[in-house]
Amino acid sequence: MRWDYLSRLTWAARWYLPPAEAAEMLEDYREIVEGRTEEELRREVGSPRETARRLAQPKAYRRWLAVFLVLSACVLLPAVDPILEELSLTAWLFGSHMFWNSNGSIARLSMPLFPLGIVLPLAWFQRNGGTGRAPSKRTLPIFALILLGIAWVWFLFWVILAERFDVIDFLFPDLAWTVRLIICLNTLIAGAAGMTGLIKSRLEDRRWRAMYIWGLTGVVLNSFLWQILTSMTFESSVGWQGPYWIRLAFITAAGLLGTGVSLC
Repeated sequence: MRWDYLSRLTWAARWYLPPAEAAEMLEDYREIVEGRTEEELRREVGSPRETARRLAQPKAYRRWLAVFLVLSACVLLPAVDPILEELSLTAWLFGSHMFWNSNGSIARLSMPLFPLGIVLPLAWFQRNGGTGRAPSKRTLPIFALILLGIAWVWFLFWVILAERFDVIDFLFPDLAWTVRLIICLNTLIAGAAGMTGLIKSRLEDRRWRAMYIWGLTGVVLNSFLWQILTSMTFESSVGWQGPYWIRLAFITAAGLLGTGVSLC
């Protein structure tokens, strides 16, 4: 794809302006851009970013930035937590003073943020999302990778809550590093997919919020698993597993429902 002036102007307009205003601006500027060189347009009109930013309403744009930052925090905070802890541990082993240990606080924070991360994009992008190219069949492998990560979380929860450590010992003899590596990979993939869906919901089509919500679901489930593995504060009373199964089922069901609704 050739990123000419009009292509960059299209992305800038969709980022800075609501969908209707962006479409109107692009319709007006299409005639101005046609037949002119890049140098002429930059000299007479300005860069694509400057052109779109001049037409943006400050209050409306600040509201969008606030929504973007909140939704980014919902998916990125729990996604980077295990990765930073592992990098910190690796750096410490090599004599570095880098240190990151949230003691599960970020994982616990992801739970109250999870409903907000589902409801807010559904409500916001319904009126402020793009109406262009929706997710295609080419994105199915990404959804499938996140689903595979979610299945892994359910499997490991079953091993822990059913106390079937013989199964995990058979499949993964070196449990510690293998589980940590898989959790980090799961959160990295789900977090990157979530941010991609968030950005494309604004720039392309509101139905990309399905990728954001599905990625958020994968991140929160892995964050919940990370919290359990790093705290290991299980009660010994009868039925202690119940609350964990309920929370696990709630996150998965809410994520599935939110993803399905997002595609409408």
